[in-house]
Amino acid sequence: MARREPAIKHSYDKQADVLYVRFVTDDEPTFVENLDDLLLLEIGWFSGLPKGLRILGPAYHNFKSVTTIVKRIKKQVREVMEDRRRAIKEQEPVFADLCKNLPKILTAAQP
Repeated sequence: MARREPAIKHSYDKQADVLYVRFVTDDEPTFVENLDDLLLLEIGWFSGLPKGLRILGPAYHNFKSVTTIVKRIKKQVREVMEDRRRAIKEQEPVFADLCKNLPKILTAAQP
């Protein structure tokens, strides 16, 4: 079985001093969530899943410890994902109620 290479791509904008990291190669549009003063998380518009991140000012900040920045990113991405899970769980009763009442709603909407 052939081993799959990670789909991680990155680019650095020297003029803006921004490191762009994309770890999913699909074409889903994304929006950006500001995690803190250095990190922006790209989230899939439809899936709600992390698709990439942007590190602001890596040259300016001259990160001395890659391990520290990686730990910071992991912690913050996990927090975002946990918030998404909680939001989905909170919507489950609403969705269940919709499914229960949808036949009546559809029947009432017919001419």
